[in-house]
Amino acid sequence: MNGSEMNGACARSASPICEKPFQRSTRDPDADVARRAKEYCSRVLAKMSEEAKDIGDISQAAEQLALIWKKRNKLSEIAFEGLLAILELCLLQVNEQVDLFSRLINSLAFNSVSFWKLAVPRIYDSDLSHGTAFRETLLFSLALYDVNNGKNRLRELYAAVPGVRQSMLGIHAKKFGEKYRHMQMSRSRASSRLASREGSCEDLLALDNDTVVDDSPSSDQGSEGLSASAGGGSATSGQREHSHHHKQRVINVSNAPPVSLTRKDSGLWEIKQGSGGLVACVDPVMSEDHDNIWLANLGLNFDEAKSEEDLHLSTNSLGLPIIQQARAGDVFHVIEENDKKIDGLTQKQKDVELVVGYDAIQRDMSLLSVLNDYNRSSYKLNPVFVSQEDYNSYYGGISNGLLWPALHNLPEHVVKDYDDPNVLNDHWCAYVRVNYHFGLNAVRNARPQDFIWIHDYHLMLTGQIMRSLDSNLEVGFFLHIPFQPPPEFLTKYKMVGDPILRGILRFNKVGFQTHRDRAKFLELVQKTLPRARIAYEHGVDIYTVSFEGWTCSLGVFPVSIKNEDFLAIANDTQTVIRSQEIKEEMMKNSGEGGSLFFSVERFDYTKGILEKLKAWKRYFDNHPERKGLDVLYQIAVTNRRTVESYRKYQDDCIALAEEIKESIRSDEHPEWRCIRFETDGLQRVQLIAHYLAMDVGVVTPAKDGMNLVAKEMMVCNPSAALMLSSGAGTEVQLGMAGFYKDEAKCYHRVEDIADIESFARTFYEAAIKDKEASLSSCLLPDPPEVRKRDSESINQFLCAHGIDEWSTAFLDPSWTHEVIRPSEVRQLADFYMLMNKTAQVRRQIVEVVLKGMPVKQHFAISLENAKNALEKSCEPNTTRLVLDTTANAEDPDGANLTAKFDISDELDELTRDLAFLQFVQEDDINNVEQFIDTLGSFHPSGPAAYQEEVSTACALLTKADHFHFFFTDRDGTLKSYSCSYPTSIQPAYSAVIQAQFARRCAQFCAIVTTAPLVHIGILNMSTMPEGSCAYGASGGREWYLNPALQFKDDTVSEQDLALLHKAFEKVEDLLENPEFRNFTWIGSGLQKHFGHITVAKQDNNNSIPHRKSVLLYENLARIVHDVDPMGQTLTLREGELDLKIFTKAKLSGRIFNKGHGIRLIERKMGLKLTDGNILVCGDSETDIPMLEECLLVAPSNVYTIWVTTDDSLKQKVSSTCARFGNTNVEFVSSPKVLLGAMGKATIRELTIRGLVPSHFDEDDHHY
Repeated sequence: MNGSEMNGACARSASPICEKPFQRSTRDPDADVARRAKEYCSRVLAKMSEEAKDIGDISQAAEQLALIWKKRNKLSEIAFEGLLAILELCLLQVNEQVDLFSRLINSLAFNSVSFWKLAVPRIYDSDLSHGTAFRETLLFSLALYDVNNGKNRLRELYAAVPGVRQSMLGIHAKKFGEKYRHMQMSRSRASSRLASREGSCEDLLALDNDTVVDDSPSSDQGSEGLSASAGGGSATSGQREHSHHHKQRVINVSNAPPVSLTRKDSGLWEIKQGSGGLVACVDPVMSEDHDNIWLANLGLNFDEAKSEEDLHLSTNSLGLPIIQQARAGDVFHVIEENDKKIDGLTQKQKDVELVVGYDAIQRDMSLLSVLNDYNRSSYKLNPVFVSQEDYNSYYGGISNGLLWPALHNLPEHVVKDYDDPNVLNDHWCAYVRVNYHFGLNAVRNARPQDFIWIHDYHLMLTGQIMRSLDSNLEVGFFLHIPFQPPPEFLTKYKMVGDPILRGILRFNKVGFQTHRDRAKFLELVQKTLPRARIAYEHGVDIYTVSFEGWTCSLGVFPVSIKNEDFLAIANDTQTVIRSQEIKEEMMKNSGEGGSLFFSVERFDYTKGILEKLKAWKRYFDNHPERKGLDVLYQIAVTNRRTVESYRKYQDDCIALAEEIKESIRSDEHPEWRCIRFETDGLQRVQLIAHYLAMDVGVVTPAKDGMNLVAKEMMVCNPSAALMLSSGAGTEVQLGMAGFYKDEAKCYHRVEDIADIESFARTFYEAAIKDKEASLSSCLLPDPPEVRKRDSESINQFLCAHGIDEWSTAFLDPSWTHEVIRPSEVRQLADFYMLMNKTAQVRRQIVEVVLKGMPVKQHFAISLENAKNALEKSCEPNTTRLVLDTTANAEDPDGANLTAKFDISDELDELTRDLAFLQFVQEDDINNVEQFIDTLGSFHPSGPAAYQEEVSTACALLTKADHFHFFFTDRDGTLKSYSCSYPTSIQPAYSAVIQAQFARRCAQFCAIVTTAPLVHIGILNMSTMPEGSCAYGASGGREWYLNPALQFKDDTVSEQDLALLHKAFEKVEDLLENPEFRNFTWIGSGLQKHFGHITVAKQDNNNSIPHRKSVLLYENLARIVHDVDPMGQTLTLREGELDLKIFTKAKLSGRIFNKGHGIRLIERKMGLKLTDGNILVCGDSETDIPMLEECLLVAPSNVYTIWVTTDDSLKQKVSSTCARFGNTNVEFVSSPKVLLGAMGKATIRELTIRGLVPSHFDEDDHHY
């Protein structure tokens, strides 16, 4: 049945269900939406099978319809309509249909790109025709799917409809701005050079565009050809004018803003700098640069469903405030219309007032004006707006009803509503949605060189969301609260716990307050994500976690305070006088020898206030002699009274405090009261005066991230004693720093605040403990000099580790996995890991150079450190590296336990990359071209021979002018051979040259190699930006163009490949065992080719004992048997140096060569090799079939350059070309010559410019 027949059937039915999905102009009630989709799918299935279908579970219908649609037969169109009906239901009921949407996406599998290409136009048409918002809902639904499942399916939508991502992020507008600034800098440099020669300053806009800018659409740079503008060099006036464009900004993202915003009765908005802990920590960093940006929610959210008359103060048990903070209109019109301001004036006066004054008054009073004024005098404060309903569920619900108590390990305070999975799901969707909006806003504001700093538990998913939008962003996260979730967090609340663990690992770097919190996180990662790989660098105390292709660095950064601000107030004479007055007032009714205990915190159940009060009461029960002496001044600043659990806790504490005050009295001092309990906060000056007045500071939370109050106390008053609970992060920090040892306990620790007896005993010790008199078992008041000595040592430590150190340490890029630190290469694993790190750094270098962005300082530091590490590890005065293959120095077989390598190529490539970095940072428009000329110094016959070879090869490229197709081998052709494949990392300079050649001189580029795609494959070795070229791995049997466009030779079934993949995972796990880990590093290591797996069992140096090779074979045989017990699909073959697991179908097929690989991509991509010139490059006989295939199709259009000095190979290549009457062939002696020729060809003027293929997205370089 075709689409018209189905429409006819629908027309004959009166039921509204026959309207096609995404073509309805009305919204039905939720119940009708679900029923309509179900009936529609039933009808679709019935029409296809010609029998009625009663759908019990619409999820099953999704799988059935997807299966039929993927067959691409006559029923596919009808099945597609059914899938659209299910998609429409999912987008209309996002929260309710989370499982159904997941089932739909999973059913589409690898066909999702094709599905979105067909579905998105229907969605767009609905939004335009019927005013729906399906596009935005679809984007969020995919983001929610990715968060819940740890996937990245949003990228498939980008691949299907590239414009989606551009419009989401404002890519085109941002790119215009980037190019405009780059053009201005280039013109400025040209102007500077003209001025130096002519003695005049050229007007920037008077310069002709073509003199400084490559106006070709295929170039992403603002300068001609290969010229790079990466910042640095001499600072011309123009550079200074535009230098802000290239510096790194900090984009700070937090739920709470750094300001307090209030609207007065008059309608004016007032903005004041905030005083919270986050502001105190981050504001100094942000204030350093007015270009920095702070993204936060100002409390003004959209809530169109409610009016201001619906305000209520009550909340439900989750503490979700019903009160509406602001209406959507307030954001854009934030003052009331008040015509009374001009009443009583004459018409003329009104006109003048309206024109001259009233608009100005409105502007001054508007919220946007207030923000603009703030931004002009400080860093940029950008508000993030979300739905008020979502915000309530996100902030009052998940954040404070679940995450806050759970991460503090206080499960008894998790609200009971979350026992209902439907409530949990709804609020979780709101949490993800708000994180999505924060992440989207951050990406829209970010430039490539910026650092985005996310704060606290409200926004733990933004890293994953942001990096799914732009994987090149540098995003850090700091958790200000503890990370101590109870066991049920990952079981009972698995819907929340698992995504948060995965989400945290998507940040580039993560900071915890204490080692305890980091250890707990790692423990849960190991338990929940067993395939995560964890490494530790002892020298810098950093853990690195790799999972699903992402790597994250985990550090510990105890947050601190701005010491100088507190000390300035504490040292002020007026503050000292005030402190004396406070002490006299608080202790006037106490006897001699009494102590003033002072505690100040938010009125929060995490602060242990109730336990503190109970212990204070028990203290006097146990030590009645202290009645009439000691006083506890407790300030608990009330907050979150709208949350039921908080309100009850606060009421209980206040009642207990009142009971203690009335019940504990002293006959000797009748006016004395043991406690003073207040709920109003203090201004900073007053607070510090109380710090100076106290004898003992009490900071005893149940759990706290750090608790800066303890640090404030000891910085301001180095003479006071300090009581700390083990739940405070400050206690963990001080304990690890050695301030609590048996021989020297500089503070009083409360091990467990729930142990009231022990807590009371600590109060007693803090009041009177005398270390000098302890031998006589007589406790006397603590001598002031002893207390002062202990406290001063803490004071000195805290003063040396202030807030500047905290922020500087976290922002320092050198502690992350992206920076290579000085190291020693002793083992084979060290060598390969080091080279893999250089690959990561080189990819970043290539990215910023091609985009014309500044080269970060740590790039050169990383490569220099890598080079030094290798040189120092070589035998003296050689490039010979001798490495242990295992950590075990002895082996019972007496075999050679070392591997020997000549790493001259690796060292030379690092040297060239370091030189390249210097050239691209020079203030010369021809900097990269000059670098290309320096490659001649590495030519065996000298620079003159190099230049001659380059000229000859470049002449051939110039003759063709432009290539429609470019097929090339890699190793030996574009990259000189390394000592082993895992170290053959593509240098940055090579990647830049190849990428620019691909952009300007060729239309479709492909690297065809015998290596696999991944798992020590071509994608691991390449450093070119994604989309610069296609990769044909395993001789062209598997192709990769971008994450959403991959295909393979179809001679091996999906079932066989699935079994092979299962075997590969088991082999991968086996090689993680320390006993077998070295097999990962020797020879070809572990490689997953198309149709087979290769595992090295030995290398050319016989480094591996024979016994271990045999043991490896036995374990692989066991894996093959476990995966394929009947032996029908997989077989294990043993070679001289490696073991291979084949699919039997592959063994029975033809011998696949690179020519077949070109034929495969030609068929799959619909390429027409007859349409234009073809360039083929190679260096061995295995590349000749690639040349033959191209000559067979278009003999006169083929141009070929071969990298060889072998006369026999030269003859074979020449003969192959001669057979087809082709003479367009040249030979060069090394890959450096070929790269030099490609570079020279790139900077010339092109006569012919090919059209960009339809499958190529120029802006993002994606096929």
